[in-house]
Amino acid sequence: MRRLLIAFSIVLIFVSCNSNGNKDVIEKIETLSNTLDSIEKIVLKNEIDTLAALKVATNTVELRIKNYYYLDSIDYEFGRKMDSYKVMRRSLGPLGKSFSEIKNGIKEERISLKNLKNDISNNVGIKDEYESNYLFEKEKVNQLNVLLKSYLTEKNKTMTTFNKLHKELDSFSMELLSKHQQTKSKNLR
Repeated sequence: MRRLLIAFSIVLIFVSCNSNGNKDVIEKIETLSNTLDSIEKIVLKNEIDTLAALKVATNTVELRIKNYYYLDSIDYEFGRKMDSYKVMRRSLGPLGKSFSEIKNGIKEERISLKNLKNDISNNVGIKDEYESNYLFEKEKVNQLNVLLKSYLTEKNKTMTTFNKLHKELDSFSMELLSKHQQTKSKNLR
């Protein structure tokens, strides 16, 4: 009987220690979930909700200038502005793609964290790998954070250029279109 009590005590201690280790990993997973929530809030707050409209507007301005701007000499300042504008326009597509990748990554990671937490809570899988599985998920959350920072930097750069140049170049392109239409109507008379 005494041996049975000792064996039972050893098993109880082992299960208790193992349970405490699992509890620590679960707490770490919950912290990662909170970090993921923060990343999601920031990315949603920084969505360019008018991305399609920006693409159309910038393409239209660029096409008007391309079709109706004729000069014998090159205006260096205007050329610099157009180069910056074209770079900004080309970055709109990748920005939309980055936003979607981050959003999808958050969704997938949320599922992975939930599954890992459930496995640990229910003692499913190889218990010795819980910590390494957590570290793997932590690295994925860190990668999402890196992608978010890159997205925010590029978004701010792109929107600064848009706000700086679009109104001026749009007005200029409309003047070119108006002159073209006036010339065309004079030639028809």
